[in-house]
Amino acid sequence: MLHFTVISIFPRIFDSPLSHTILKRAQEKKLIKIDLVNLRDHTSDRHRTTDDTPYGGGQGMVMKPEPLVSAIDRVQNDAPRARVILLSPRGSVFNQATARRLSREENLVLICGRYEGVDERVSAFVDEEISIGDYTLSGGEPAAMVLMDAIARLVPGVLGNENSAAEESFSVGLLEYPQYTRPEEYRGMKVPEVLLSGDHERIKAWRAEQSLQLTRKRRPDLLAGDRSATEQQRASDSLAPLYLALLHYPVYDKNGAIVTTAVTNMDIHDIARAGRTYGVSRFFVVTPVKALQKLALKIIDHWEFGYGSDYNPTRKEALTLARICDGLDDVIIFIEQETGQKPLIVATSARRTGHRTSFTELKEMLHRETRPFLVLFGTGWGLTEATLSQADYVLEPIQGRTEFNHLSVRSAAAIILDRLLG
Repeated sequence: MLHFTVISIFPRIFDSPLSHTILKRAQEKKLIKIDLVNLRDHTSDRHRTTDDTPYGGGQGMVMKPEPLVSAIDRVQNDAPRARVILLSPRGSVFNQATARRLSREENLVLICGRYEGVDERVSAFVDEEISIGDYTLSGGEPAAMVLMDAIARLVPGVLGNENSAAEESFSVGLLEYPQYTRPEEYRGMKVPEVLLSGDHERIKAWRAEQSLQLTRKRRPDLLAGDRSATEQQRASDSLAPLYLALLHYPVYDKNGAIVTTAVTNMDIHDIARAGRTYGVSRFFVVTPVKALQKLALKIIDHWEFGYGSDYNPTRKEALTLARICDGLDDVIIFIEQETGQKPLIVATSARRTGHRTSFTELKEMLHRETRPFLVLFGTGWGLTEATLSQADYVLEPIQGRTEFNHLSVRSAAAIILDRLLG
């Protein structure tokens, strides 16, 4: 269940929207939960003050840090991994990809700003800032409603027809095709003949072409990449979904002891970039250590939402693949929820023991199978025997021209991806 917590000085604004349509039904079905927090309950003075005049002068009022941070702390006491989002005009612009990413979280905290803005020091307690467009609102409450509606639609079970979300505008980067219903003719305007033909392949092709034409005409910016979203989708459809996981625990050290290794900046960057190049579905960084999780998130957020997102947009695009998990079981559950199928696990190891699956065999399986594949990479001195025994397949080691066999994990990942998908 996805749990939203909305922090606002006007929580009653949400009474009507949350009492109707999809958001109401999703709450009744216990697929999502929405809690409203009155920011004034976290003030300490008798006037319940949430704002003050800005230092340095200027118009308007600024929201104080103490009530906001107090409210965030209260939520995170119960949900330490809750992702905190400040609705702000200076945030990254909300889109379908962001909605899809956030729909995979368990707890989202939405902070509704007001007045001239929020004290800058609150940003130290926020994971990301999001804007819903380049215009001014009276407060963050309408933006919070937009996020909840768009995100909730992507939670499995919320929509009556599970294919609806996949076919809507922006789901594959294009505008949705034209829709028609009865009557067949209205004021001289007829429903296109192809939609009455009963030929599902023709209808599918017509809709794809109409989506592309509408997008070219009305939103050409959506086609700015090297390939259109439909072309990317077609390229990926011929292969089973492929996921990567970099395990920092449990792995061996050079003495054969089971340890937890440190998270490194270069591993995250380079494997994410290789994954994006070869069309990997997602890249998981696995560590149970909270301090290392925070470090990994800081690295990812810098390039995905911070200064780095503007400085190097291609790095931002690659790092959208990355996700932090406590353990391998969490990765498997995530993939199963996303695809509806448990992944086939492929372990990698430089050790030459036991039966190994060849690169050729695995490449053929990727073309033949429909189930997702999860390729595991170990840090330190490699994956433990227990992890290898859990795998469905163990991939043959990379063999060079010498007996030296000590590639970095990011080099090994790139070579393996090229052999499987290149």
